[in-house]
Amino acid sequence: MRIVANTIPKSGTHLLDRLLVLLGFGLVDLGGARPHLVKSSYRFPLVNQRLKSILGLRKPEDVMGIGPHLVEGGRFPPARRLLRGWGEKVTVGVVSPQLIGRRWLARRLSKVPDGAFVNAHCIYTPELADLFRQQGMRTVCILRDPRDVAVSQMHYIKQLENHFAHEGYMALPSDRERLLVSIRGGELGGRELQSLEQRYRQFSRWERDGGAAVVKFEDLVGTKGGGSAEAQRLAVERVARHLGVAVDEGTLRRIEEELFGVGRTFRKGQIGGWREEFSAEHERAVKGVLGTLLVELGYEADPDW
Repeated sequence: MRIVANTIPKSGTHLLDRLLVLLGFGLVDLGGARPHLVKSSYRFPLVNQRLKSILGLRKPEDVMGIGPHLVEGGRFPPARRLLRGWGEKVTVGVVSPQLIGRRWLARRLSKVPDGAFVNAHCIYTPELADLFRQQGMRTVCILRDPRDVAVSQMHYIKQLENHFAHEGYMALPSDRERLLVSIRGGELGGRELQSLEQRYRQFSRWERDGGAAVVKFEDLVGTKGGGSAEAQRLAVERVARHLGVAVDEGTLRRIEEELFGVGRTFRKGQIGGWREEFSAEHERAVKGVLGTLLVELGYEADPDW
């Protein structure tokens, strides 16, 4: 079994990573000369130690998944875009999607070993979903309250100086304007950032049209993140069934104990943290951008929250 762990940035990438590691899968780095396992084995009983070293201490940019970075940057950006963008293309990315050569990406994915997973930040497109199916890969996605994602993205871009939007973001007068950009989208660093509505509308199709298993961050965090043990267990079992993995009571207890709270980009991770940073203006902006989407996703019972 080979897996794509697909997320909207700042919606729980490391949380989903850790769940897959605890279920016995290895994380693959798509960077370098060829894809390679970050470690050769992630099997129990040493998983807790490896989680700390692999997912708790590494920098997120050190392990490359499927996203726009595959066709950007590097020492010779034009050459990278040319070599990796040749021929028929598929779309990768969520916040600012880009095109990548289908053949090049297929070759990379074909080298992912059995029992391993790769990270991805990708909106749904039929072409990309078809590529994953042809590669025999199953997709698991995680969703998080868009309001918390907007806040988390704001803090992330502020502290990540090599992010393409960092300079333009920091040129804005205050966090008030930065958070509005995270909600509404806009042009920064010569690229267009999609609004929350654009990101979520396209990404949510992975479950309906792409055959993915989708869990919510708020369910997966469990009691340590302000959720419930029951919701966490149901979410873990849903992912395990999708991947054909049998989990016993001991594994479930280990996951409950070790899943939440590790990661170099982990800041707070609590449910509903947006309330501490939203003003009335930000609430109006979300209502204007998302419309009924929060209700459709189950984060509010009424559009007039």
